Amino acid sequence: MPGCTGVDRVPHGQVVDAPGFDISHSLPQQEGEFVVLMYHRVTKSEKSDFLPSALNCPASRFREHLAVLARHCSILPLEEAWNLVRGGRGLPPRTVVLTFDDCWYENMETVVDPLADATIPATFFIPAGDIDREELHPNHRFHYLVSRVGREQLTRGLQSMLPSSSMVPSEEAGPWNLRLWLESTLGYELASQSGCAFLDTLEQGLGAPSSVGLGKNLYMTSDQVRDLPTYGIQVGNHTVNHRQLTALGEAGQRVELAGAQRILSALTGRPVTTLAYPYGLFNELSVKIAAELGYRCACTVMPGYNDGDTDPMRLRRINASQLSGKELAFRILGAAS
Repeated sequence: MPGCTGVDRVPHGQVVDAPGFDISHSLPQQEGEFVVLMYHRVTKSEKSDFLPSALNCPASRFREHLAVLARHCSILPLEEAWNLVRGGRGLPPRTVVLTFDDCWYENMETVVDPLADATIPATFFIPAGDIDREELHPNHRFHYLVSRVGREQLTRGLQSMLPSSSMVPSEEAGPWNLRLWLESTLGYELASQSGCAFLDTLEQGLGAPSSVGLGKNLYMTSDQVRDLPTYGIQVGNHTVNHRQLTALGEAGQRVELAGAQRILSALTGRPVTTLAYPYGLFNELSVKIAAELGYRCACTVMPGYNDGDTDPMRLRRINASQLSGKELAFRILGAAS
């Protein structure tokens, strides 16, 4: 099954199934297909903090989703659903797989507890470098900086550090697009070593408040990740540092993919054989390395359903975070029930 054009990626910065996505053309799930739902952070509060994101899902909405899924669908672990399809065996009616990207501490309460209570399986794709992280991930550190110093002061700081020809986007661009623009201008990711050094200089120049210690309230601990399998949660790979694989050569991709695999396997005592490409960005080299490392399937952010003809290293997912319970039912059943 062909992937995206170019390097098999969604265009940089594009959010698939973003808020307002028109689902009126969607077809109900057909026999022999399974749906992989994608979530990220399931928040206890309805209000945004310094990390607002279209990928966040309030816990109240997630509970609504679980009620719909428990009533209408068969929820299976990722590998089990793929093995049934690959082996030519019949899938249960309306098979759905739940996946959660990143290492959010909050999800232990908002996701793990309700799933365990209902004995519903899921996969958590975890960036190994965020486990026990006390400082903020560089991407999150940038959002925190924006929230603390304000856009006007940040713009002045950026203009003093960047070439005079670099026009900082207007406030309407939002912190997410501002970060993407900055990385494009710099020519490297904030999650890279060069990016971290740039953030150090920027924070010092702005006299920004320290973000040290804030990671304790955001990211999972080793003990929590170690316990996930006891709750019926499979642990999958999301690289070490949540880097864009397409920005790395072969050596860099191997470090990210193999390193996280070792860390996560050592923590859980179980093999790690599933993968989600950070940002949905991957290329043929990513697929080659993942296959060599023994991954059985890998998830993208390309929307759609999966069947026996789907490439297991290019599984499609539906971003469910912004869908209401009725919209989710429509996507799967073709009827808002």
